[in-house]
Amino acid sequence: MEEQKYFFDTKEEEKIINFIQKLNLDKGKKGQKIKLLDFQKKILTELLCWKNMDGGSRRYREGFIFLPRKNGKSFLIACIFVYSLFCDEEYGAEYIIAANSREQAGHLYDTVKNMIETNPTLRKHCRIIDSRKKIVRKATNSFLQVLSSDASKADGFNGHIICLDETHEAKNDDLYSKLKTSMGTRTQPLMLTITTASNGQDEFNLEYRTYLYAQKVNSGEVDDPTFYSAIYQADDDCDLVDESQWYKSNPALGIFRNYDELKSLAYRAKAMPQEEAKFRRLYLNQHIILSTEQGINMNKWKLCGEKPFDMEMLKGRECYAGLDLASSKDFAAFVMVFHIDGEYFVVPHLFKPSADLVDAQNRDGFDYVTHSKAGHMHATEGDNISYRYIRQKINEFAREYVIKDIAFDRFGSAGIIADLQEQGLYVVDFGQGYRTMSPAIEKFYDVLFEGKLRHPNNPVLNWMAGNAKVTENAAGDLKWDKGKAGKKIDGIVAMTMALSMAIDDNYKLDLNKFSDSDALDKLGW
Repeated sequence: MEEQKYFFDTKEEEKIINFIQKLNLDKGKKGQKIKLLDFQKKILTELLCWKNMDGGSRRYREGFIFLPRKNGKSFLIACIFVYSLFCDEEYGAEYIIAANSREQAGHLYDTVKNMIETNPTLRKHCRIIDSRKKIVRKATNSFLQVLSSDASKADGFNGHIICLDETHEAKNDDLYSKLKTSMGTRTQPLMLTITTASNGQDEFNLEYRTYLYAQKVNSGEVDDPTFYSAIYQADDDCDLVDESQWYKSNPALGIFRNYDELKSLAYRAKAMPQEEAKFRRLYLNQHIILSTEQGINMNKWKLCGEKPFDMEMLKGRECYAGLDLASSKDFAAFVMVFHIDGEYFVVPHLFKPSADLVDAQNRDGFDYVTHSKAGHMHATEGDNISYRYIRQKINEFAREYVIKDIAFDRFGSAGIIADLQEQGLYVVDFGQGYRTMSPAIEKFYDVLFEGKLRHPNNPVLNWMAGNAKVTENAAGDLKWDKGKAGKKIDGIVAMTMALSMAIDDNYKLDLNKFSDSDALDKLGW
């Protein structure tokens, strides 16, 4: 059926290859002509030469190019831009280059500019405006332009071919969404995203989300004949020094991707386990967490959420709680931890003002609205977090469970803590610095790796777990860190405080069971 809808234009294929191979390389020997490699020909011609039987327009409206470092992603896109700018018949076409920074997008622009400037024929048919990073083709009133990463400045465009570079680093999908919707009136638009792998932990990350969609299209789970992907990555858990996996993930290996360098890096990673994650991510293009990115082993965390538990079994039982309060528009978290038969059961309650959900969703790239409707978090009324509502909920919980102590971060807590004390609840000041947090985090790591933690697989708390990083001081002490992007970890902070107290309570020694000397021995004195 697909064959009847589309055809492969062999004349266009020949035209593309001949055109590009008359251009000069932007690196290497001056004046050296481009000689396309087989994988480059495949990507270029599959994207541009498959056409609709009805009208002859291009089949693909979106392309996802997934390649590891130093395999010429930007070069491929530059070829598409230059060919289309001079060979497409689209009048008033707009070619947009965007990335996470204007400087990053400028690298791709420079490659396009060099291809044009070093070809006298092309050079005389366009005007290059370097100050604006813009190239204008007079005959068709078309232009290529670098765009700021600021999505608010992306209005008013009508893209013909658009490329977003290194989407694994995108903070959210605002720019992608705005530019993609700008293409609605074009007959054969093409939205391109080029990238290496992200850590694969954030389902809202633009690269990972597109990667998962590509996999569904390729497997037939999703029927989208307008979506194209070229995915180059090694098999999961492959041997680091398996050369066949190097070639599978690096199609330019041994040609312009240096073989000896990659081999050296592979054997270094094999000999030094701390280098393995970096090698897999950057050079085998696998979705791997780097040690600098993740404070929580998400594989272990997911395993601890796989066994559901009935909340009814917790009613009337003793627990400890952690309270992490927020600035007026931020998250607040109240998390209870129950110790039952050697396991620690986590019950999170996460709060955010309802009036800020949409704006915060756009800022943070997380679907707060859907999760609040699903009951995974509390949306308190108004523009600011409602401490009154949080206090009421804690009082409700205190009637259902035996809350022995509530650990709190003193920041912004004075008012609500005084109210909770008046109502007969016990509260404990829990510092957030290295001295207090380091032993608490170490206890969390112990129960996590032993599989003794049980959490309800709450998607908001899971997201926060993925956001959490740790910083370490000179003495090797740890504390939680949101990272430079200031991602939300409030639920993890509250859980860590509660868990620490629950573990300490479990291991308290009943000194009456021992003689004085035995008791001192137990205490290490």
